[in-house]
Amino acid sequence: MLKAYKYRMYPTKQQIAKLHEKIANQRNDFQHKLTSRLISENQAIALETLTVSGMLKNHKLAQSISDVSWSSFVTKLEYKAEWYGKSILRIGQFEPSTKICNVCGYHNKNITLADRKWKCPDCGASHDRDVNAAINIKKFALNKQNLIGI
Repeated sequence: MLKAYKYRMYPTKQQIAKLHEKIANQRNDFQHKLTSRLISENQAIALETLTVSGMLKNHKLAQSISDVSWSSFVTKLEYKAEWYGKSILRIGQFEPSTKICNVCGYHNKNITLADRKWKCPDCGASHDRDVNAAINIKKFALNKQNLIGI
């Protein structure tokens, strides 16, 4: 039994509401601090447009995605970028950012969500899934920026 419940077996609705409010405030504070840091350290930020509602249907990802509140994070990032005159570059959700080798450009179609690391069969480079995707998102965004002329 937790001391926070003052000798009760289960928390009251008021105690649960207070805990939820505290978590929401902590999330909001973290997002503000992180977006401020990202905006102050960078001239442009590249984002991949994702369909969060579709991702929430995957029961393995749903809790994690809901916990971090992506849409409010992106909203904070966008208004701070506009406020400070920075650029937000977006790439489409169907760009194969994870499956393309950032070294040679080989498109590996066999990568699944469970594959966290993979080795390029063409050039032999080892990739962490997330780092490789981040590098590719940057490349896609810069190419798009050069084509549009932002």
